Amino acid sequence: MPSQKTEQQQQLKQAVTNNFNLVAAGYDNPAQRYFPMSADRMAEYLKPKPGSRVLDIATGTGMVATAMAQAILPEGRVQGIDLSSKMLDKAFENLTKLGLSNIDLHEMDADQLDFKSNYFDYASCGFGIFFMPDMLTSLKEWRRVLKPNARLIFTTFAASSFGELMTSFVSQLAEFNVDFDTSKERLTEMAICETYLEQAGYTDIQIHSEQLGYHLVSENDWWEIVMNSGLRGFVTQLDAMQFAQFRAKHLTEIVKLKNDKGIWLDINVIFSTGKKPAE
Repeated sequence: MPSQKTEQQQQLKQAVTNNFNLVAAGYDNPAQRYFPMSADRMAEYLKPKPGSRVLDIATGTGMVATAMAQAILPEGRVQGIDLSSKMLDKAFENLTKLGLSNIDLHEMDADQLDFKSNYFDYASCGFGIFFMPDMLTSLKEWRRVLKPNARLIFTTFAASSFGELMTSFVSQLAEFNVDFDTSKERLTEMAICETYLEQAGYTDIQIHSEQLGYHLVSENDWWEIVMNSGLRGFVTQLDAMQFAQFRAKHLTEIVKLKNDKGIWLDINVIFSTGKKPAE
């Protein structure tokens, strides 16, 4: 019989999958342009060589996969995996529009990869690792499929990211008895990212942070982010009346943060890289 821990992990994975199936259609909205911006920076940090094999974990709508695929042309190939079929559908649509033919998409669990060991030259995961129920287990599984001396890169949000916007969001959710789970480690500090990589057996660890923030035009842009990201999973716990009340109250607070430039969206990204040791 599956253990209670395993059942809980499967429930968490299903909840994340359901949420991203909901947000897939609007995920690529302009308010969330920090996603493609950070994807480009990931490719610049990793510097995958032309002809390489790249695994992109939690590929979503394919932003990181696209950046990697363009870098490894003409012979290189990216394998993009995700549990959300709707996100993968959107990724396929995006790749088709771009005319990229060197990306394969798979509905696959990042903890149980259907790839042989020592296969990939690089692996990437853009803002996906903190959705893994057991991040250390995930990192070890990703290391398994990497070749010796191959590199992994993943991104997370530093603790300062989203600033007062997130502070307001969390506090006002609490008024409706919705708990924003702060018990789960979300890799919001560079030292914690380094520790996880070390414990998972990576070497030559390099951690960088970079501010990719910008000003939103209005509070409605922030609501676009809420409704088309992982944050939607919290507001969908509200019933219809609570949802309307929360939205009105929350946006009333958010508009107070606006100045002549707009509403500042702090996006402090941590880029974490590590190498699989030579065997």
